[in-house]
Amino acid sequence: MDTDRRDDAAGGGAVRVEAARGPEEPEAVTAAGSGEAVGVAEAGRAPAAADPAAPAPDAALLPAPDGGPPVPAAPGWLRPQPAPGPGPYGPKPYLPGPYVWVPPAGPANGAGIAALTLGIIGATLAFTLLLSPLAVVLGGLAVGFGVTAVRRVRRGEARNRASGLWGIWLGGVAAVVGVGMSILLVVLAMDYFAPVSPETDSAVEAGETIAYDDGLEVTLDARPVPGGLLEVHVRVENGTGADAALANGEVNAYEVGTNGEYLEQESGDGLPLILSADRVAIATYRFETEEGLSEVEFEVAPGGQYEYAYWWKDLDGRTDGRTA
Repeated sequence: MDTDRRDDAAGGGAVRVEAARGPEEPEAVTAAGSGEAVGVAEAGRAPAAADPAAPAPDAALLPAPDGGPPVPAAPGWLRPQPAPGPGPYGPKPYLPGPYVWVPPAGPANGAGIAALTLGIIGATLAFTLLLSPLAVVLGGLAVGFGVTAVRRVRRGEARNRASGLWGIWLGGVAAVVGVGMSILLVVLAMDYFAPVSPETDSAVEAGETIAYDDGLEVTLDARPVPGGLLEVHVRVENGTGADAALANGEVNAYEVGTNGEYLEQESGDGLPLILSADRVAIATYRFETEEGLSEVEFEVAPGGQYEYAYWWKDLDGRTDGRTA
């Protein structure tokens, strides 16, 4: 380091010190005053440590609220950017959304009402014989809806617990009574529609009587009449002790030895639909015959659940008797 000292004209001295420095280092300057050294620069001195409180050179500064010097922004603070301007078609207009008023949901009492209604109807029909099967179905539905209603009440979704309980009770009664009445209906139907067989399955000669298992008796007689017709009389006597249903009765005739082709019926008045107890009904039928017809067989179903009974008739007298 080179030092030059010079005397001042006023007798005071100013000292100027120049340190050996590179081209990028600043020059140390001293101020003169009453012969005292103001500053000294030393070559090779390390730079001073940065003040941690001082803001970074590129840190954002915010104006102080009291008008003092700017203060640094908090870490992570971003300077607000200017809002984009309106688009090429101007600012977007405000469009309100489609607001719809939704009413508050009420209590779900439908299951309880359905249970009570079905229970009442089912309990009423359960005591009717013909409609008892329907009562079983309605009773089961009433119990199901009643259980649903009670569960909804426990969850706070409904308020008709009494209706649900009544539906369960009435539905149970309807189902139990309906099952019993349905069984009775089936038994009576089977007994009523059970086929009634004649006492014999063999054909008997015309003019004889065939009795059925329930006491109904049928007699058939046949004879040729002018005009090439065969007239058949069917006599039915009701000895059952009750009314006999004779609906859909049939009387047919066919020549023995053929393929079972029926003779054409020319006329017939038929049997009554209902024959009262201890009453007798007679029906007359006429069948067309062909030349050379010798033996005819008849089948008679009085009607209802009565099965067929059979008779035979010898028209030319050449057959003394037979057993079919």
